[in-house]
Amino acid sequence: MTDKTAWIEEDAEGRRHARDACAEPCAIERGMRIVGGKWTGSILWHLKDGPVRFNDLARMIGGASKKMITERLRQLEDRGLVKREVLDTSPVSVTYEITDLGRTALGFLDGLRQWSESLPRDLHVD
Repeated sequence: MTDKTAWIEEDAEGRRHARDACAEPCAIERGMRIVGGKWTGSILWHLKDGPVRFNDLARMIGGASKKMITERLRQLEDRGLVKREVLDTSPVSVTYEITDLGRTALGFLDGLRQWSESLPRDLHVD
């Protein structure tokens, strides 16, 4: 895949047309749909050091409800980015672990973390 940048071109009659427009979805949008959901990047980041039990993961991600974490973990598991394991303990516990495919996101997530930390603290975030 090549990295194309779309541009606008005007024809002889003054009509404007997009050239090399992104196909739906373009690579950036596809990536954002995969890991751009709220809490998704944080979940992957917190799994980078090894398997984590669900309740411990929920404690690590302040502000996210257990319902939301469960939903995101299911999506990540369906996409092959996270592996779920039910432990034979009493009571039963579940751990989550990042897969090799999921690890491929850690580089740009770290870049995003560094960029975010460099922004002014008073920058408005929804």
